[in-house]
Amino acid sequence: MKALFLLHQFLPRHVTGTEQYARSVARELIRRGNEVEIFAFEPLIQFEAPPDTAWFARSESVDGIPVQRISLHPDTSPNPPLADYENPIAGRLFARHLAAGGFDLVHVFHARNVGTDAIAAPRALGVPVVVNLMDFWFLCPNFMLLRRNGDLCQGPPEGGLGCVPCMDPALAATVAGAGTAQQLRAVGEGNDVLAGMRRTPAAYAHALIARKARLFAALARADAIVAPSRFLQRMFEDAGFPRGRITHVAYGVDESRLANARGEREPRAPGAPLRIGYVGSITPHKGLHVLVRALRRVPGDGWRLAVHGALETHPEYTARIRRLAGTDSRIRFHGSFAPDALGVVLRSLDVVVVPSLWYENTPFSILEALAAGVPVVASDLGGISEVVEHGGNGWLFAAGDRAALTGRLAALVADPAQLDALRPAPLRSLTANVDDFAAIYRRLLGSRAAVR
Repeated sequence: MKALFLLHQFLPRHVTGTEQYARSVARELIRRGNEVEIFAFEPLIQFEAPPDTAWFARSESVDGIPVQRISLHPDTSPNPPLADYENPIAGRLFARHLAAGGFDLVHVFHARNVGTDAIAAPRALGVPVVVNLMDFWFLCPNFMLLRRNGDLCQGPPEGGLGCVPCMDPALAATVAGAGTAQQLRAVGEGNDVLAGMRRTPAAYAHALIARKARLFAALARADAIVAPSRFLQRMFEDAGFPRGRITHVAYGVDESRLANARGEREPRAPGAPLRIGYVGSITPHKGLHVLVRALRRVPGDGWRLAVHGALETHPEYTARIRRLAGTDSRIRFHGSFAPDALGVVLRSLDVVVVPSLWYENTPFSILEALAAGVPVVASDLGGISEVVEHGGNGWLFAAGDRAALTGRLAALVADPAQLDALRPAPLRSLTANVDDFAAIYRRLLGSRAAVR
């Protein structure tokens, strides 16, 4: 079998969970004797292309996986809210690569910036499509179901009209001032194209209003749809996606990334400070500020916080976190780390904290910590409670409840032996996860291609 994986971005420039996971799945399929390529959309600046370049493509190899990267000049997408999910030029480049490559199957891990053509192009060629719901992108324009003020959202409010102030307050003011909100909503609900790629406030607003209907219609055409958590599956179904179409396929952990972690953890000396870790993206919805504030209320010298994550991705938020940390010598920022250094990072920690403020699917930071034998303290939100057993392999606390997190961490600092009673362990292997994918591929391909 020859498969094409589609992502909105890829390694080594982007190292979040989706990219790491797609790489691990690809490598396992290749190890079994299949062929896999990656097709990724990248910001034009990543290519150092001339400023007048309309589009750019580059072929390279990452960890032995062929990667085709494309990018477009911003001027080719005058309506950014629409180009996020209907992008004709990116779609054409994807369709061209797909047609030339002789692929048996497309596995979509993230369709942002390629959009509905991620499903339409392979369908037009008779190539089966599997879609992995890695987050809420098909439902929410900011992919997080998180409003601008930080409140949780259940899906596009007011028929999508409520997405306008969330994504662009200035645009919302323009639409309200023109008195066209209800007319735009009516047109959006009809799923008609009002202004396409034109650079006008009405076109921008309409793209947000019509977004859910168009993307749900595209998603419904996929041959198979998988959700890594039952929570994510329910959220899509509660938002109106047909029940029974989405299959739950839990993530598996790539234990090759945990070399030297399990069974070889650096022991904490008696009386030494509790080693608390934050491992992941440093961005507001991940809630690192909640952790820093909570810990700074834990007195004494009995703890240390090691923050592992890229500090340059969201510089304003990083600056905010540094201000919260102040000159506290108990908090250290280590920056990003190479993918193969994850085991070394986890080996040095006694507990990992995941203080997320959005509806997490299933954070890889939790799965990897548990697989390395490190207990977890995490927000009880989204799919987290499906993998963290309170009092079993970690503890849960109400998302954003700084006092509750302070209390839990203070108790651990006072009595670290509580960690010894927990049972962190691998929940599921990558090979089992890929076995499930292989079964789906075989069902879709029949005798057309051998899935190894």
